[in-house]
Amino acid sequence: MERTVADFLTYLERGRQASPHTVRAYTTDLRQLLAYLDATGIHDPAAVTHRTLRAFLADLAAGAVGPRSRARKLAAIRSLFRFLVREGRLAANPARLVSAPRAPRPLPRVLTIDEVLRLLAVPNLATAAGRRDRAILELFYGCGLRISEVSRLSEADLAPGGDWLTIHGKGRKVRRVPVVGEARAALGRYLADPERPAPRRDADGVPLWLTATGDRLTAGQLHGLVKAAVRGAGLPGATAAHALRHTYATHLLEGGADLRSIQELLGHASLSTTQQYAHVDLQHLLEQYDRAHPRAHGGRGCDRARGD
Repeated sequence: MERTVADFLTYLERGRQASPHTVRAYTTDLRQLLAYLDATGIHDPAAVTHRTLRAFLADLAAGAVGPRSRARKLAAIRSLFRFLVREGRLAANPARLVSAPRAPRPLPRVLTIDEVLRLLAVPNLATAAGRRDRAILELFYGCGLRISEVSRLSEADLAPGGDWLTIHGKGRKVRRVPVVGEARAALGRYLADPERPAPRRDADGVPLWLTATGDRLTAGQLHGLVKAAVRGAGLPGATAAHALRHTYATHLLEGGADLRSIQELLGHASLSTTQQYAHVDLQHLLEQYDRAHPRAHGGRGCDRARGD
């Protein structure tokens, strides 16, 4: 097995002309595999099965090796066995049947109400561009939209009266979201603004959010708009438009909305995705329980509720 790995590393360095960093990383990862196989009495590549490799990854996990590191090691192992199959030394690659560990995606930070208000106060309302930017920021926070969804909006997506938007989301899924409160007011002012440029129709229709020349604002331009507001509000530089979507979901949950409703508003296919976005800290949950549950204080709330 040692000779087999050495042959692969030579191929990686000379045949693939991999960088020294890649060769070092693969060497470290495959040496760990060799040590595990040696400890379990496996010395022939043909004796390695997908169960062997899953057990190796489980052993790493038990040793507090994180999912990203385990996924990288599995990538090295897959490359090794792919090489052996291509060389005719093995009939099949056992690593193909092993799923890569999934690393949890870091969640965007949740803005406080004060931070949201500071962000919304940045645009200069004395200018047409500032009034547009204010309406866009209100929509991000008030409707929880993705940056691509905001860019894709056309005038035809706004219902008569301006209280609903048709959103064209991921996977060509369409949903309707309410536009209420400050978001609706800011959007109405923007559309009625006499300094708003005349829109130029494109392949998606008459764009809602316009550049100074009347063209559709791109996702990149919207990203730059949000980043400028973040700087102006003195918020951490990593704060992006997606943080407003995450904040929208979290504030809805904290205000009493149920996860199923939030799932529909965000356009998530899976409720588990919504649960990741709309996380609430343990202290908040305890406070909600303490305030709402009839048995939280050891009283006879349930009995009273039944009229006993």
